[in-house]
Amino acid sequence: MTSRSKRPDRTSRPSRPNRTSRTSRPSTNGGSGSSALLGGALISALALGVAAPNSQAATPTAPTTVTKAPTPANVPTGLGPWTAPKELPGVSGVVDLKATSGGTVAGLFTQDGKTVLAVRPAGSTTWGPTTPAPGATLQRTDDGAVSLLTWADAGDGGSRTLKLSRLAPDGKAFGAAEDVTTGTLAGDWAHKSTQLTTFAANAKGHQALAWMDADHRLTVVDRTGPDAEWSAPKTLDQLPDPIVRDDNVYTYVLWDLRVAVDPTGTVGVIWGGNSYYTGDGVDPDPSAYQWHYKYLEKPAADGSSWSAPRDLPQLGEKPKQIALAAHPQGGFHLLAGGGYARKTAGAAEWGAVERAGVGARTYAPAELLTAPNGDVTAVGFIGGGTPGIATRPADKGSWGATRKLAAYVDPESLSAAATADGTVVVTYTQKRFELSRTVREDFVAQTVEGGDLSKPRTLSAQTKDSVSTGLVAADDKGRPVAVWTHATADGKRATYTATTGTRAKPQWHDYADDSRGDVVGLSLSDSMKLYTGDATNPTETFYASPWSDKTRVVAFGDADGDRCNDLIVRLPDGEARLYTPVCGGLPTPDSPHRRLARDWSKYDTLLAGGDQTGDGRPDLLARDKATGDVYLYAHDGTAGTGAFKPRVKIRSAWTGYTRVIGAGDLNGDGLGDVLALDRSGTLWRYDGLRTGKLKDRVRVFKDWGATYKDVIGAGDVNGDGKHDLLARDTGGRLWLNAGKGNGTFSNRVASGEAPYWKQWASLG
Repeated sequence: MTSRSKRPDRTSRPSRPNRTSRTSRPSTNGGSGSSALLGGALISALALGVAAPNSQAATPTAPTTVTKAPTPANVPTGLGPWTAPKELPGVSGVVDLKATSGGTVAGLFTQDGKTVLAVRPAGSTTWGPTTPAPGATLQRTDDGAVSLLTWADAGDGGSRTLKLSRLAPDGKAFGAAEDVTTGTLAGDWAHKSTQLTTFAANAKGHQALAWMDADHRLTVVDRTGPDAEWSAPKTLDQLPDPIVRDDNVYTYVLWDLRVAVDPTGTVGVIWGGNSYYTGDGVDPDPSAYQWHYKYLEKPAADGSSWSAPRDLPQLGEKPKQIALAAHPQGGFHLLAGGGYARKTAGAAEWGAVERAGVGARTYAPAELLTAPNGDVTAVGFIGGGTPGIATRPADKGSWGATRKLAAYVDPESLSAAATADGTVVVTYTQKRFELSRTVREDFVAQTVEGGDLSKPRTLSAQTKDSVSTGLVAADDKGRPVAVWTHATADGKRATYTATTGTRAKPQWHDYADDSRGDVVGLSLSDSMKLYTGDATNPTETFYASPWSDKTRVVAFGDADGDRCNDLIVRLPDGEARLYTPVCGGLPTPDSPHRRLARDWSKYDTLLAGGDQTGDGRPDLLARDKATGDVYLYAHDGTAGTGAFKPRVKIRSAWTGYTRVIGAGDLNGDGLGDVLALDRSGTLWRYDGLRTGKLKDRVRVFKDWGATYKDVIGAGDVNGDGKHDLLARDTGGRLWLNAGKGNGTFSNRVASGEAPYWKQWASLG
């Protein structure tokens, strides 16, 4: 049942680091004449876990506690790793998923071939019993409620009754259905994917319902509050009659029906479609294609007067799949063909179009998510099979750069939900390839915060010739709730759900929530790269662009107290910055950051080994290029800031060392340790002291490091709870010296293929 389409040129995807070649090599490899690199003091790691191929993706193993430093107070929990999936018995498909502002989640599912409704109440992890819901649709409104809409058939083929049942913002079950109005509903006059009835409400409960009737007319009812009377149905517009040509008919098809109610009670509607060729064979008259798209508005100041339908140039010449929403600061905004426009509260006209860089799906508009402060996030497509995201911060008033989410994605699988803190979680179905052929389609989740992306996480089982697709919402704890169906080649279908757990204090160099060290660095193609060895997607390296390959990155610990490891970056001009991106993600140069210094070019090495002072927070070390003096920048202990105390010199005249490496906690005492390589090829260890200073040196290796281009303290690479050492030689091969937990290391073993690691300019 899986498509066997050809995959693009495999050279566009990096070769996979070798995780099976474990041949031991001697630990001595000659003297070292390498110059010190900033990257040589940076973090890295390699995650080597492998998931069972025929099971749903499981929760990462619990972190191995190797530090004894106290956890800082007032640490937020944030969005943690995804929990193990649970099956929803008897469910064979996911139709829709919506959540109230109070966190109760409602789902429309397929069970025994029929559509059913189920509810997962806020505070619970269990779905309630299913009830039949034929022909129903779910709508989430700006008052925080979820509504269930159905048209009850009178049985005579004529008039129907529109019924509305609401799940209140703080409710845990749907109320009784109320009759809204009677009328007819369009049949074949709409595109099969177009929602023929749409509902909106503002925070005060002013509600509006719009639908297209059997005569393809736009009809609207509204009321000023949830307990007020509905207005009489009002016909506002009508799709044109079919365009008739010799032996051919072009019938208008509805593509968009969008309604929104702004905070003041003004109702806005965009609706329309185009003439569609319904004959057989070659289309003889392309000029017969016409578009009918109109904007209508009912101002809050006038309780009954609708504006006449009018064209909206902001939609473009050939609009399709328009996103319309009320703006939290009043008025409306829309996204059409990658163009964004805003109509401020009380304004007579829409503003000029801004390019957002994100477009619609084939049969649905892009997601247009707003935060109470006016920040806007657009989630859609930037090309065929390539979803992307862009953010328009309210304080900037312009769109940031578009970020690519993934490639080879099913265009209709994209789903997004905003959590309580404004974080956006996106899910989609992505094709996986072997030998240029599709072998399965995975259900994948990705987190977006402040415009920064996390590395994608595959939630579904990695079963050959399977397809997994689903949706996401958010619960009462602000966590994403994903539900997806896994269909195998033998026709079996099962549905699973998962959410995120509590985030623990991160392990050193762990960016993938698997308790193992990861590798951060710069590529030769102007990107920052993150390699995690993630078994759910091992062949793709996560990256963010554009970064000069002359940039140097220090993989840092949790600087701001959000339980996610952060990054210190030094730009080619010497400016040093602290980035605190989304958990498991990478920043772009324009991402929010704290500037540490205008120019730190005087330091030839920046390094981080973890907590140097015993206060539970990571600290920074720097070596002066001219004097060789080593300075400690201790974390100032302020939660949420990532600031440092004034520097303190802890060592003098380390000019004889060609490399100084932040090694992490090598001996299990909870303090960061330092490795230093001298010109004779001897590697020395300096254990940390709680004063921030270092003990006297101890020899680790002799005649070591002559062929190494990068050496990094890698955290726990092999999952045994001890901090390891990774090195890349001048031929591009990667080597692992596993830590023994007492400050010493085992002999090196091969850990990566040269063709892959040659693509990295530096390891951090």
